[in-house]
Amino acid sequence: MSRQIMISIFFAFCLSVLNALAQPSSGSYPARQMLLRDEGRSKLNYIDLAHPERNYYVSVPAGRDLQLIGQGRVMLGTGKGYEERDIKTGNKVAELTTYDGTIAARRLRNGHVMLVGLNWQGKKGIVLLELDATQTVQRTINYPDFNYVRLIRETVDGNFLITSNDRVFEGKPDGSIVWQAQLTKQDKAQHAWQAQRLGNGQTLVSGGYSANFQRFDRKGAFVDSVGGPPIVNPHFFAGFQILKNGNWVVANWQGHGPDHGGSGTQILEYTPAGKLVWSWKQDAKQQSSIQGVLVLDGLDLNRPHVEDAQGKLVPN
Repeated sequence: MSRQIMISIFFAFCLSVLNALAQPSSGSYPARQMLLRDEGRSKLNYIDLAHPERNYYVSVPAGRDLQLIGQGRVMLGTGKGYEERDIKTGNKVAELTTYDGTIAARRLRNGHVMLVGLNWQGKKGIVLLELDATQTVQRTINYPDFNYVRLIRETVDGNFLITSNDRVFEGKPDGSIVWQAQLTKQDKAQHAWQAQRLGNGQTLVSGGYSANFQRFDRKGAFVDSVGGPPIVNPHFFAGFQILKNGNWVVANWQGHGPDHGGSGTQILEYTPAGKLVWSWKQDAKQQSSIQGVLVLDGLDLNRPHVEDAQGKLVPN
């Protein structure tokens, strides 16, 4: 055997080892159950890795976010308000359709629903509309100096973390801004998706087209980023959840439309130190581009859930 052939075989072996190390295990959590929002096909998915016969894929309106709201239900933001779906079956059990222009919806700690819009309800900039159980408006909160919005998260002290393209800020109910940060520069608009306050005072942001997580300190200074490896095709980091073990599970969205199911690995789990420890490869025949994820393991689906001071989902 020639020296050149031996070198080629050696490098091919090294490459295969590196690829194996880069690809995280998908079999570490065989009983994991998940709710997924597939934006590409506009569907809600229930995935049970131990019992795939329980899986479903039901059509839902376009929109953003998903949240456990108790009574075995999940709430989905829509372009006209929200829907509530039964988690076991995917059946629609309630809806609000009278607020055209809604971008996202979130159930607050007080049980009310906060709708999010932009240049909306007669106001410029980001508008938050709080509705009580009778769908009566209780508060209108306005942040006029922003021209883009994705999701909101309520902090433990009643403020709101809001993503606005390449910025994330914390707004008070009176419309004032108490904290903000700018995502690191990229070649195109980030469209940052979700922000969550951590127990150490830092803020974690899924950076959209930055294709990573970014962390910022109490003063808004960039701390670090977490993403990759290339084998999972990082494209757009969207909805995420902080698990009980402190890890971060994120939807790695791959693009608009129904034909992205073969692109990338779309559910990723990282440690806070940045190691990719688990992933789930979507079924290209069933999913296209996953935008939101909720891992249900260990959660009481009969209770509504909010994020605590550590950023983890807890019963409200």
